[in-house]
Amino acid sequence: MVREVKEPETGLATALLSRFFTEEGFSGTRETIAVNTRRLWADPHHWVALAWLDGIPVGVVTVTTMLYVEWGCLGEIGDLYVVPEARRGGVATALVDAAKAKCRELGCSAVSVTITPEGETRHGLTSFYRRLGFFGSGRTIVTHTLT
Repeated sequence: MVREVKEPETGLATALLSRFFTEEGFSGTRETIAVNTRRLWADPHHWVALAWLDGIPVGVVTVTTMLYVEWGCLGEIGDLYVVPEARRGGVATALVDAAKAKCRELGCSAVSVTITPEGETRHGLTSFYRRLGFFGSGRTIVTHTLT
């Protein structure tokens, strides 16, 4: 059901990620998403996978890794999307389980996910991830855009 994206499938992953960004109102053009999806795919420290049902891609997950002094390698699920018609059937859980397995394979000590206020309001993501063994870290993420 879930497998790592192969080079010819990066366009399928881009299409699902573009749909995700459009549905959720995130910024990012299809061109930017395509470039960065290929970069993730090509980098051995990152990972992109698709979930398939009846030969059709219905979900996507992206994983990046970072190196920290205190934790060593830490994985992060950056994007998780399942098409609406395939939701509530275990696809998202399968994608998260595959991401956690890949993070173990990459030598990560943990895997994290950032939940936006919109993701919580629209989809109840905190309870979803808690059911899968995630817990609040107490950390606050602040960002500065570099230009």
